[in-house]
Amino acid sequence: MTSLDHIRTFAAVAKTGSLSGAARTLQLTQPTVGRHIDLLETSLNVSLFTRGRDGMTLTAKGADLVEAAELMLQAATGFERQAAGMEDQVQGTLRVAVNEVLGVLVLPKLLSDFMDANPDVEVELFIDNAASNLLQRDADIAIRMFRPAQSDLVARKVGEISLGFYVHQRVLEQTPPPRSLSELRQARVIGFDRDRSMILATEMMGEAFERRDFAVRTDNILAHIEAIRAGLGFGVTHDWLARSWPEVVKVMPDLPIPPLEVWLTCHSDVRHNKRVRLMMDFLAENLPRVWAA
Repeated sequence: MTSLDHIRTFAAVAKTGSLSGAARTLQLTQPTVGRHIDLLETSLNVSLFTRGRDGMTLTAKGADLVEAAELMLQAATGFERQAAGMEDQVQGTLRVAVNEVLGVLVLPKLLSDFMDANPDVEVELFIDNAASNLLQRDADIAIRMFRPAQSDLVARKVGEISLGFYVHQRVLEQTPPPRSLSELRQARVIGFDRDRSMILATEMMGEAFERRDFAVRTDNILAHIEAIRAGLGFGVTHDWLARSWPEVVKVMPDLPIPPLEVWLTCHSDVRHNKRVRLMMDFLAENLPRVWAA
C-alpha cells in the first residue's frame, strides 16, 4: 500500500524541485527524502523524476500524478482537522426516538439543561410508541421499554418504571375497589386497542384479559392517562406520574405488575460520536431521577 508520507514527500519534491528543498520543507534529512521517492517509484512501478545537476525534474507520468497527490493531501489535512475538532466542539443534529409519555412529559424539561450546556447541538424528537429502526438510522438514540436484541446496537439499561392500577376517587364512590384481576374484569377498565402489551401482562399474572374486557380502548398513552384522570375507569399507569395526581387512587397495590425496563440504545457505528456519547450519559444520569422523585 502506498504510504501517505511518501506521497507528501513526492509533492514536496515536485514543488521545490530538489531533494534538499523538500527535506527543508518537511524537516527531514535528504537521504530520507530520497528513500521515500525510491520506495514510491518502486511501489508504483513508475519513474516520477529525472535526476540531474539542476535537481529533480518531473517525468510526464510524475506530472500527471501531482494534482492527485495534492487532492489526497488536502483530504488528509481535512480529516485530521475534523478529528481534532471533534474533541473540542459538540455540534450537529441529534435525533432521539422516544414514546409518548417520556417524549411529551419528560424530555422537553430535561433537554433544556442539555442544550444550555451544548448550544450548537440541535435535537429532533421522534415521538412514537412503535420501536424505531436504528439499523436503518431512523434515529441516533432510542429510549426503549425493552432490551434490544440486535447485535449491531449498543444498549444501556438505566432503570425500571413501576406501574399500578389507578382510578379516579369519584369512581370508588359508586364501585367498590377490586381486590383481584378477576374482580377487575367486572369493572370498567381502560385498556388498549391494537396494542397487546396489557393483555400479555395480565397473562403473565395469571388472568388473561381479552380486548373485549376493556370498556375504553386507546393505543395513545396520553389519552389513556387522561381517561384515568377523567374517571372513565380503572387503568394502568406509571407510579411516578400518579403520585402527582391527588384525584386518583391506587387499587390492588400488591398486584405484581411487571415493571417497564428503560434502555438507552444507539447503533454501534455512532457510539463514539461525542454528541451521542454526551446525550447517552446525560439521559442515563437524569432519566432515573424522574421516576425516583
